[in-house]
Amino acid sequence: MTAHDNQEAAHLEKLRAQLSTDMEAMQQKEASLREYEQRLRLLVDHAQQPQPQHAPAQYLVTNAADTRALDSEWEKYNRAHALLEAARRGLADDRLAFKDRDEKLQAREIEVARREAWVKMREQELAAAAAAAAPTKKKTKTRRPFPSAPLRHLFSRSG
Repeated sequence: MTAHDNQEAAHLEKLRAQLSTDMEAMQQKEASLREYEQRLRLLVDHAQQPQPQHAPAQYLVTNAADTRALDSEWEKYNRAHALLEAARRGLADDRLAFKDRDEKLQAREIEVARREAWVKMREQELAAAAAAAAPTKKKTKTRRPFPSAPLRHLFSRSG
């Protein structure tokens, strides 16, 4: 066998392995499709069966006392429902108010931080300007207004 025959044999073996894995995958897909088809057929059969008709619930009130009690209960329900809706609207309004307040606070925090940065920068500029403008002290000898020799004779007691 030559090197070319060995390469061709390896290539054919690789193709055979690919074909076998492809066949296994197709068999799995086919089994999955069969299960899906079976479920669909069951759903279609179930949908085609006539459904039993349920009679709507009917409440019969036989006397006036029962009617008043039922009306009273419905009134309680309607009041509770109205209170619940009012509370829900109030909570929604509160939530919007808190959100608006939070947004305003965040904007205020940003503005205060911006101003603080500006003030700090301005203070640094003023400190630098003050340091530059401050006169530097030179060590110089100070002179007396009068020379010391003539003063000696003023303080001496002659005469």
